[in-house]
Amino acid sequence: MKAHTRVLVGVAGLLGGAAATLSATADDSAGPGIVCWTDDHGVRACGDHVPPQYARKQRDLYNDRGMLVQTFKAEETPEQRAENERKQREAQQAQQQVQQQQQNDSFMLQTYRNVDDLKAVRDSRLQSLDTRIDLGEKAVRDGSATLKDLQDRADADGSAGKDANPELLNQIKSFESSQSDNIRALAQLKQDREAAATRFDRDIRRYQELRGVATPAPLPTPVAAPTPQAPAPALAPKP
Repeated sequence: MKAHTRVLVGVAGLLGGAAATLSATADDSAGPGIVCWTDDHGVRACGDHVPPQYARKQRDLYNDRGMLVQTFKAEETPEQRAENERKQREAQQAQQQVQQQQQNDSFMLQTYRNVDDLKAVRDSRLQSLDTRIDLGEKAVRDGSATLKDLQDRADADGSAGKDANPELLNQIKSFESSQSDNIRALAQLKQDREAAATRFDRDIRRYQELRGVATPAPLPTPVAAPTPQAPAPALAPKP
């Protein structure tokens, strides 16, 4: 089929008072209707087909009576698509946080009779973590002492001109690995305790809000009483 050019003139009523003229290339298979778009110069243009360079921009389709039938949105640029996806992720995360907060609120109200029950659970949890931390610190101290003893034995053999004992070297390597594991585990325990304390403090404040219990105001810092000054020495009477 042979392509033809169609020029639309005098569509002021269709475009709200702005006349438009367009030369567009299309094929004979074009269907009825008028499509309008905005070109790169910001000029509103209409025709029976959209030029290829504007095919991805927003365009409005009108029937032969000048009535809007459909609006095709412009395709997103990679930057716009990435920004929209980021906003969708943030909206989903916000919605998940709201749902999690609602579930946590319901759990606390159904589980604890009062704030003292919640504080008792907090104290028990923190005490358990403190016990594990104490054990972890002891294991690290014991491991350090054992490693020092093994290393001293290896150094003594070297000072005496003896070859390194393979069994002793294997023991040192094994204890070094265990010591590294103990140090990492201890650091994780301390992080867990800090996170648990923060979470319980937040839950306690939230529980008080849900129950309508006012959070007690912090006690004022006591002001130290002024230090009494010693009386000035009395002057001796003149002779």
